[in-house]
Amino acid sequence: MLPIKHTLFLVSGVSSFIIFYMGIVNYLTSVEGVTGVILLIFSVFVATGTLLGTVYISRSITKPIEKLAQNMTEFSKHNKMTGKNQIKTNVKEIFELNENFESMGEKVETTIEVQNEYVQKLKDMDRKKLEFSSMVSHELKTPLVPILGYVQMLQKKELLGDLNEKQTEAVNEIYSSTVKLQRLVGDILTTQKLDLGKLDFNQEEIKVSELLESIIKEFTPITEEKKILLNLEMFEDVKIFSDRDRINQVFSNLIKNAIDFVTSGSGVVTIGCREDKEFVKFFVQDNGVGISDENQKEIFKKFYQIDTSTSRKRSGSGLGLAICKGIIEGLGGQIWVKSEEKVQTTFFFKIPKKPLTITAKATE
Repeated sequence: MLPIKHTLFLVSGVSSFIIFYMGIVNYLTSVEGVTGVILLIFSVFVATGTLLGTVYISRSITKPIEKLAQNMTEFSKHNKMTGKNQIKTNVKEIFELNENFESMGEKVETTIEVQNEYVQKLKDMDRKKLEFSSMVSHELKTPLVPILGYVQMLQKKELLGDLNEKQTEAVNEIYSSTVKLQRLVGDILTTQKLDLGKLDFNQEEIKVSELLESIIKEFTPITEEKKILLNLEMFEDVKIFSDRDRINQVFSNLIKNAIDFVTSGSGVVTIGCREDKEFVKFFVQDNGVGISDENQKEIFKKFYQIDTSTSRKRSGSGLGLAICKGIIEGLGGQIWVKSEEKVQTTFFFKIPKKPLTITAKATE
């Protein structure tokens, strides 16, 4: 698109040339020499006047319009009226347009500044709320340690003596509830650390085969008790530089979920990995009930439960997968799920092979 100044000069230039050309033609073809000279002089004056008028119009109209357009462009980029071009014009419409733009721009700039202040205050309030919640969660976790210790002592006859049947049932229920509460508080603490960017990550050389074999050994007693088959599928051994404990935590959450959703006696859970150029892709697969497409979109959000009914059979805080997402993204990787209802579900996550600067990511 041509600027208005160029368009104006192009039109006036062509017009001046035509007028001057007609004057020369009349001069050359005129029968009376005086008439030809008069027409030539008249055409020169008209052509010159056209050019001078164009210059005047350019200075009084096109230049102010160009400056106004530049000011608008700069304002749309930075939302600030400072540093704008000063516009001087005697044209009423352009003057009023500029005045209205400056007034609107100042109001928008003030509104944006106020909005940014509110946004910053809200962020500060959210951070303080998270820090307070983290402190409360930590204080809740502290008394659970001695409670759990004394309950375990009560369960051992040689330490605090025999208990009758009802006492044993009560102690076992206290132990079970304390473990659940301890796990819940731990999940909340981990989530809050992820949100605050304060979850620590380590880096060390990890032999993937040893990592996966240790996970298989850890969960074999549970799967054997529940009559579930736990398989290891690994095509080739690789090494990565990452956080062994955090990767183990992700596997632990995913395998526990898989065990909960498969049928005892026919359930199969498979873990493994595949090597890529820059990443190692791990997976946990089960032949459980599957996850619908709708739930797959929401499953990594905090406190999300697939079964939200009051009679749901599976307990849990709904933080496990959100924690997995935060950890994997903090390690520089990615996690996702593929599932077909009543067939199988596979959770994938990939971790970079090489060490990198890692930071905690806020969970959604």
